[in-house]
Amino acid sequence: MTLHLVVGAVTDVGRVRDHNEDAFLVDDQLGLFAVADGMGGHQAGEVASATALEALRAAVTSGEGIRDAVTSANDAVYEKSTTDDRLRGMGTTLTAGTLAAGDTLLLGHVGDSRAYVLRDHQLERLTTDHSLVEELIQAGELTEAQAEHDPRRSMITRALGIEPSVDVDLYPVQVHDGDRLLLCSDGLTGMVGEDEIEAVLTEEHDPTQAARRLIDEANSAGGIDNITVLIVDLVDAERQTAAVPIVTDDQPAPAETPAEQPPEEAPEEPPAPRPRRTRGRRRLRRVLLWALPVVVVLGVAFGFVDYYAHHTYFVGNDGGRVTVFQGRQGGLLFWNPTVKDRTSLRTSTLTPADASQVRAGHGQFGSVGGANAYIAGLRARAAQTRRHTLGNQPVTPTTAAGPAAPAAP
Repeated sequence: MTLHLVVGAVTDVGRVRDHNEDAFLVDDQLGLFAVADGMGGHQAGEVASATALEALRAAVTSGEGIRDAVTSANDAVYEKSTTDDRLRGMGTTLTAGTLAAGDTLLLGHVGDSRAYVLRDHQLERLTTDHSLVEELIQAGELTEAQAEHDPRRSMITRALGIEPSVDVDLYPVQVHDGDRLLLCSDGLTGMVGEDEIEAVLTEEHDPTQAARRLIDEANSAGGIDNITVLIVDLVDAERQTAAVPIVTDDQPAPAETPAEQPPEEAPEEPPAPRPRRTRGRRRLRRVLLWALPVVVVLGVAFGFVDYYAHHTYFVGNDGGRVTVFQGRQGGLLFWNPTVKDRTSLRTSTLTPADASQVRAGHGQFGSVGGANAYIAGLRARAAQTRRHTLGNQPVTPTTAAGPAAPAAP
């Protein structure tokens, strides 16, 4: 069986941003498709995502596998960012897929754009985000539900173009006739839950219309980021009747897609009727639309301060004993330091210099291990001082009492 790709894709600037840093790629001849979410501002993000996709396609065309091709895309973005001061610091996510022999989908992934598969009306996530909240979930410090509203969810830990080299996650996925793939930027997943995404992908059979509906859902929820949705239907060539044109709102589709038509000429089904909203609900939506970015910024700032306050340690004195405290010396806003570990080491046994430092509160350690290493040094210096003191104490000789000396004549 030979699988063909029927693709629908839409990218949109959203309701808050004034330019679109997202981009997508579909190349029918290569069986290649990808989504990139650029970052860097002042058009640098747009340059980063476009550069990555251009380099990706060139690498696959030259015969590179998907992982090596993503690495080549990183090289291209990094080189451009380091040779043009206007683009310094730019980067991009990249999630790319291509079909290999044996109906195997190979996904190369860096960042927090995502890939899903819909099979038998069940949506399954294929990629893992390279983000701070994902690491906290894996460490058991956050639940999936908490992560959906965590202000740090937009903080990514891996991207193309930031460093001269990058680790690329590779996911081989066995695909079947009837599978539906979704690649998207976090502008969709940050606004629309996976249950809603699953419902739209199940209800809407046309991939382009499904992509449009998901964009509408994200914008209705606030649209605080650029949104890109790329849907790929895997269809047995024997039952495929016609390709569906690729439609995009903000970016021209690649020239390799012969079925492309301008958005205004593409046939559209009438949108599903929506319940009428009251005037009060419309007013509330407008207020939320303007207030949400402010809340997000404040939330991110709060998250930074909280993380900073709870992930630093210092060594001080508590009840005459050397103690590890968690937090900043003197406190930080609402966060006061707390006792993490009170050791058996007495402050009075330390050297004068060490005792002075401990009483004043010493160090800003990034971990308990760093604080304990410092305390081990205190113990060693205190022990050395005691040995030195004992070694220098004067020794009073003692003699045994003998017979009294005879009196002088």
